[in-house]
Amino acid sequence: MGGVNSPGDPYRPDDGPPSDPPYPARPYGPTPYDDPALPHVSNPYGNVSYPATYPAPPAGLGPDHPAPPARRPGPVHLALVLLLLSALPYLLIGLLAFAGAADLAAAVPPEALPQLPPGTDLAQLVRTTGAVMLGVVVVFLLLAVLAWSGRGWARALAAAMVGGFALMVLASVASTAAVGALPVLLLVVPVLLAAAGVALLFGSAARAWYSRPRR
Repeated sequence: MGGVNSPGDPYRPDDGPPSDPPYPARPYGPTPYDDPALPHVSNPYGNVSYPATYPAPPAGLGPDHPAPPARRPGPVHLALVLLLLSALPYLLIGLLAFAGAADLAAAVPPEALPQLPPGTDLAQLVRTTGAVMLGVVVVFLLLAVLAWSGRGWARALAAAMVGGFALMVLASVASTAAVGALPVLLLVVPVLLAAAGVALLFGSAARAWYSRPRR
């Protein structure tokens, strides 16, 4: 038949003309991008390998440095108790001097008092001294509570106040040692308690807790 082709015919009209090759040959030969040794054009930095991890972990968070404790350690609680106890005698003395200034001024014999300027009101002087003492004690207690809550600056200020108290006590003990053992104990024992509390705030457990990241 005229319309049927044999299987060996190179051209069959029913299938249409032979199609073009899927990718035409490049008339100008290979380009520089065909060289496999060159980096891919989409990577501006060439064939650069990147490390899978950072060369070193962030400071303080590596395997040799465990994460700071989230809970407040026991030494910080104990430090707050010692600081409160150290301020209690001065708080009572300040309250007594402020509230009973007139009675204290009348009970103290004139010869036991230091030389005062003429016209000085002893009761007013005692009351003012008590008010100043109360103010200092309140500031110290506030710093102690803030240090217990995790404020590092309050811990530093509380330590500075304790250092100042210690210097004042040394000067007072040197001048009142002949009076008796009781006044010396009233001056020395609170400072020793406060110094122990500050030492606990700067211990290893407390330092690790203070170094934790704050939210």
